[in-house]
Amino acid sequence: MLLPPGEVLPGERRIVAGAFLTLLGILSGHTLLETARDALFLARLPASRLPWMYLAIAGAAFALSRLRGGRLERLWGAYGLALLLVVSAALTGAFWALGSWRSPWSLYALYVWSGLFGTAAGVRFWLTLSEMFTVTQAKRLYRLIATGSVLGAVCGAGVAGLIASRFPAGHLLLASALILAVTGLGPALLLKRPPSEGTAIGSAPFSIGDAVTAIRDDPYVRPLAGLVLSSTIGVTMADYLFKSAVAQHVAPEHLGAFFASFYVVLNVLALFVQVFAVGWLLRLVGIHRALWVLPFLLLLGAMGVLVGGGFFAALWLKGVDGSFRYTLHRTSTELLYVPLSDALRARVKPFIDVAGQRGGQVLASLILLTPIVFMPQWAFLSLSLCIMSVLWMVTAAQLKQHYLDLFRSALREGAIVSRMDLPGLDLGSLEALFAALNSREDSEVVAAMELLADEGKVRLIPALILYHPATPVVLRALELFVSNGRDDFVPVAQRLLEHPNDGVRAGALRALSVVGPDEPVLRAASKDPSPLVSATALVGLVSGGWISDEAQAALDTLLASQSPEASKALARAVALQPADVFEEILLELAEAPEEDILVQVAQAMAAVKSERFLPALLPMLAQRETRGAARAAFLAHGDKALAFLEAALGNHALPQELRRHVPRTISLFAPRRAAPMLLEHLLVEPDGMVRFKILRGLGRLRADHPDLRLDRARVNEATTRTVETAFRLIHWRLVLEQGAASDSRRKTPVHELLATLLHDKEVHAVERLFRLLGIARPDEDFARMHRGLRSASPKVQATSRELLEHLIAPPLREALQALLAETSPDRLEHSGPYYAPVDLDYEGLLALLIEQASESLCCLAVYHVGELGLSEFRARLEALSARGVGLFASRVIARALAQLPPAEGPEVQHV
Repeated sequence: MLLPPGEVLPGERRIVAGAFLTLLGILSGHTLLETARDALFLARLPASRLPWMYLAIAGAAFALSRLRGGRLERLWGAYGLALLLVVSAALTGAFWALGSWRSPWSLYALYVWSGLFGTAAGVRFWLTLSEMFTVTQAKRLYRLIATGSVLGAVCGAGVAGLIASRFPAGHLLLASALILAVTGLGPALLLKRPPSEGTAIGSAPFSIGDAVTAIRDDPYVRPLAGLVLSSTIGVTMADYLFKSAVAQHVAPEHLGAFFASFYVVLNVLALFVQVFAVGWLLRLVGIHRALWVLPFLLLLGAMGVLVGGGFFAALWLKGVDGSFRYTLHRTSTELLYVPLSDALRARVKPFIDVAGQRGGQVLASLILLTPIVFMPQWAFLSLSLCIMSVLWMVTAAQLKQHYLDLFRSALREGAIVSRMDLPGLDLGSLEALFAALNSREDSEVVAAMELLADEGKVRLIPALILYHPATPVVLRALELFVSNGRDDFVPVAQRLLEHPNDGVRAGALRALSVVGPDEPVLRAASKDPSPLVSATALVGLVSGGWISDEAQAALDTLLASQSPEASKALARAVALQPADVFEEILLELAEAPEEDILVQVAQAMAAVKSERFLPALLPMLAQRETRGAARAAFLAHGDKALAFLEAALGNHALPQELRRHVPRTISLFAPRRAAPMLLEHLLVEPDGMVRFKILRGLGRLRADHPDLRLDRARVNEATTRTVETAFRLIHWRLVLEQGAASDSRRKTPVHELLATLLHDKEVHAVERLFRLLGIARPDEDFARMHRGLRSASPKVQATSRELLEHLIAPPLREALQALLAETSPDRLEHSGPYYAPVDLDYEGLLALLIEQASESLCCLAVYHVGELGLSEFRARLEALSARGVGLFASRVIARALAQLPPAEGPEVQHV
């Protein structure tokens, strides 16, 4: 379904509501906690102690991460987030009850606890959420859910302002504890961890070594961890510059009110960004460029501090951080985790969040604690922030290609390998094959010979196998011996000339005629009572130049007998001993109705190679049994055959059953000649099935030869026409459905057939579009993406959609998204420059369908006109019948005319 960002489906409402309210509660409580922490800390302690707090938070976070594992995960259970919030509420309430802000050490503990809570709650919330949604759902819903964080921050800051104006700042801790408790006992219970997480997370202890290995080895996770690390360093330095400026310019007794008021304004700005800017920016620039917004704005603020902006530049830094970090940046970053597998995400995300964020704080703290003698500290920090912002943007830019590769890899998972390469035959394998040659099962003997032939070891097949009692074994052995140039089997083959089986005698004679033809032997065999043997002998005589009037008469008699066995033997013998004198014989044999004879004839024509054979080979393409041999014969004839096939493809008078197999045959020729030929016919071909076959042929050529150059303008023109066709079919089907809804008499079985047929044609048009995309971009597997969209797995579908969104540029991207949203009622609104719907009523549509080249659409529309009794169509149907149509269509028209009453009004002539 084509849904706008933020649109929630009925089955998603419970989870989205729970996530929204939970995030709102977490951020409300956390904002109150941070406001209390900053006000209490800066009122009694200098800002120079902040770097040590960053280090302490990082150390505590690393220590806490070591406690993660299977037992702890089982302790959290399915409702781990709710339990975490309840425990956090109790600890925050304990800080308030004990009056912990009265001593410096308690202030240190409070500062560390606030940082730990922010990390733990964020990791648990987003990890739980990422396992509930596919990437398509996440891109649609995360912006809505993340609005809860900004709204929560606004509410928390507002409540903090009200409390700070009437009570000491320590009472903010009580308000934070109450909000966290309500959130944990309420909406957080709706976010039950999916069962799959039990196997992904809880089954094995959390290992830092495993996480580090996964980050080091995975080309996507590695820059993702770098992004988190660099962003944390940047925002930590910005936070320090802000708080240092506030401590210098705001009196200690006014810090609580200042922070509360400032955070209210800041969070209102963040709410505006979340509601109005995040979705727009994600659609406009995509996930990866959206990651550049925050570092670019921080870069501007740091440069402002460098040039002497002072307090106002510091306010800009915090304003940018507060407005974009938890809105656009957090939403974009969390979306980057969704494509990961559940197991990999569970292994690396907690570590990245802890090590990346807290490790970034450690590095930032070390920078803050570095003694500077050659410039003021604020200048050094501003310059460092500039450098870090640039590194942040570079890291984000590296993610895009790995992000797309991740989706490509996900689509490849589970693909069926159609063929496995067998290892080379060792001594044990050869012993097994020789044992199979003595098997009592004829099929095993033949299979063993085929394997030896594939390995180029036909010489190891003993000649004595010609004494095998099974005819198929003997005949296949003779063919392998001849094709590999062996002659050591001749003495045994000569004895087979007296074999009681006609097929064996003929096979031995064919083999001897190729290896060492003997005129007396052939003349004696030409008098054999078996037509199969005599035909083989006669061909040998002709090929050897020993034909006489007597032999020619015998050959004519053999042809006149029309014996299928003799005809097959004759054609097969010609294939082994080709000569120009057999042209007339092969042309005569090509008129046989039996497919097995035609297969042998096509093989013989491939060996003889005459331009006269091409018209005889063309009808063989229409039959499945003879198609492969006919294509091989065309290829053997070279350029003349290619020119002949191009003329056949352009001859629209030929039956469609024949023409639709010509494109694939053309695609077997040299790609630099075949591809432009097919592309030229693609734009002028009126038959939809033949166009589809042309696309398949081009697709095979493109897949086998990715460096093949095609006319991009022609490919784009074909793509535009295909998109236009798809939207036109959608429009027609909507008119049908609306017409039936307005008049129930129209809703007949034929109406349903028409709607179904239009939908099927629309599906085929979309498939043709994907084939064209694959032709235009052979480096991408659009066929696999198309299959992924039809997968039963929502994650596979989302993977395909995500790839398409990044690979296709507007306006085609929006048009394709509309075509894929089959249940969306507003698909035509996204047809863009490809199709402009015109006003069309039900009868006007039927008039259009009657004129379509598709016989099925025309016949159904004519039948529907008759059953509805639309007399104004009488003249149109009569004119259609007079133009000449097929037998079936003429019967449908006659039936419809018989059902129509006399016309009473003006007849429909044009639409």
